[in-house]
Amino acid sequence: MTAHFLIVEDDYEFASALDAMIVDMPGQAHVTIARSREAACAALDEQFFDFAVLDLKIPTQDDGLDAEPEHGKYVFHHARNTAPGTKLLVLTGSPSDDFIADMLAQKHDADIWAEGAPVSTVEFLRKIDIDKAPELIAKVKLAVLALDDIELTLNQVNLQIAEDRLLRIFAKRLGARRCVVAPIGEGKSGAKPLRLQLFDGNGTPIRQSFAKLGPIAKIQDEAARHDKHVVLLDGAATPRKLSMLEFGASTTAGIFYQLADGYTESMFDVLGTDPARAAAILGGVEQCVAQWTQGTVEAGHSIAEIRGCWVEDQKAAALHADYGLDWAAEFEARVVQARWRCVHGDLHGGNILISAEDGSVLIDYGDVQHSAVSYDPVSLELSVVLQDNPTLSDAWPDESACRNWHSIDAYVAESPVEPFIRSCRHWAEATAAGKREVAASAYAYLLRQLKYGDTNKPRILALMESVRAYMDAT
Repeated sequence: MTAHFLIVEDDYEFASALDAMIVDMPGQAHVTIARSREAACAALDEQFFDFAVLDLKIPTQDDGLDAEPEHGKYVFHHARNTAPGTKLLVLTGSPSDDFIADMLAQKHDADIWAEGAPVSTVEFLRKIDIDKAPELIAKVKLAVLALDDIELTLNQVNLQIAEDRLLRIFAKRLGARRCVVAPIGEGKSGAKPLRLQLFDGNGTPIRQSFAKLGPIAKIQDEAARHDKHVVLLDGAATPRKLSMLEFGASTTAGIFYQLADGYTESMFDVLGTDPARAAAILGGVEQCVAQWTQGTVEAGHSIAEIRGCWVEDQKAAALHADYGLDWAAEFEARVVQARWRCVHGDLHGGNILISAEDGSVLIDYGDVQHSAVSYDPVSLELSVVLQDNPTLSDAWPDESACRNWHSIDAYVAESPVEPFIRSCRHWAEATAAGKREVAASAYAYLLRQLKYGDTNKPRILALMESVRAYMDAT
C-alpha cells in the first residue's frame, strides 16, 4: 500500500525537505508538490490524497509574486469542500487564533483510520515549530499503511484508491482481518453497491454487510433519508445501518448496512431461473414497505408533481425536446388522484435480496422520499425490461408489445416472465388511488430512464405511447 501526500508550499527548498522526509519514513509514499493556489486546487480536484500539508502564504500561480495567506485559506476551504475526507496540516506564520478562526469551524474529531481513538481532521502548526512536523506526518503515514493488514479478496470488482481505503477502514473497525468483496446490483446513481463478508484472524465469519460507496454529499443524503424514513420499516424488511464513513477517502464516503446471512440472490437472479417463484415472493416484498403505506390518504396531484420527484423540471423539458414528446406538457398538467407516501424510489430487481427460504429484504436507499405509492411496484415491473437483469433480451417485449402495456393480457402474451409482470401490475393497481396514478407513475419512471445513456430508447418511447393510452382509457 502507498500513502498519498500533497505538499502545498511555494518555497522549493522547504517543500523538497518535506518531500524527502516523507519518502525516507518507513513504507511507500507518493508525494505531490503544488507551489500555488491554482496548482493545489487542480491537484485536489484530480488526485487522491490521504494527507495534505498546506502553507497558507502562497501565490495564485507558480512563480507568482503575490504570495498571501488569503490564497492558502482559499485552498483550505477548497479542500474542505471538495475533499473533506483528506486530513490537513496547516502551516501558519502567525500564532493568532483570529487568523484561523474561520478554519477552526471546519475542524472535526474522528477515528479516521480505525485506530481506536479520534484524531483531528485539521491540525495547525506554526512554521517556527516545524520540527514537530515529522512526528505528525509519521503518525499519518503509519496509520494509512496499517490498513494494509486487512486483506481484500475482490471478485470482479475494481476499486478506486478511495474505495479501497473505505473498505479497509470499515473492516478494521469491526476487528476483521479479511474482507471478501462482491458486486451487488448495478445502480445508475454513480455510487457503487457491494456485498462484504468479513472474517477475523482465525478465519471465523464476523458479519455480512452491504456497502454503498460514492461522493460524500450523495452518501450523506442517503444516510439522512435512512434515518428519516427507513427506520420506520420493520427490522426484518431491511438491513440496518451500521456506520457511515466520511473521512479517510478524500472525495468519497461510504455507508454500511448489516446484511443477514443467506440473502445470496437478487430478485433478478430468481426471475431469471424461476419466474413463478419470483411472483410468489413478491407478496413478501410488498410487506417490506407496508408500514410506509399504512394510513395513507389520497389527494389530487398533477402528473408534473409526480414526475418532479424523479426528474427535475429543467431536465424534463430537455428530454421532451430531445425525444419529440410534444404532448408531454399537456399530459403533465393533468391532475390525478394519488396516494402519497414514502416510497423506496429505486425498487428494481437488483435492490431486492432473496434468501433460500424466499425471504426478502430491500437495499439501497439513495432515492427514498414521498411520492405516489404506486411508483415502487411500477418501477419493479418496468425494471424487468429496462435495467440489467438476467431476463432482459431483445425478444420481449418488442415495440409492438410495448404499445400494448396498457392491456396486460396483450402485453404479456409472449412474455417469459408473465407471472411476475402480472403480480407487479396487480400490486400497483391495488395500492394506487386509481389507474391514472399508475399511469402517472409509469410515465415518471420512463422519463427518468430516458436520462441514462444505456437504456433502450425505442422500447421506452413505445411504452410511453401505451402509458398515454392507459391514462385515456380511465
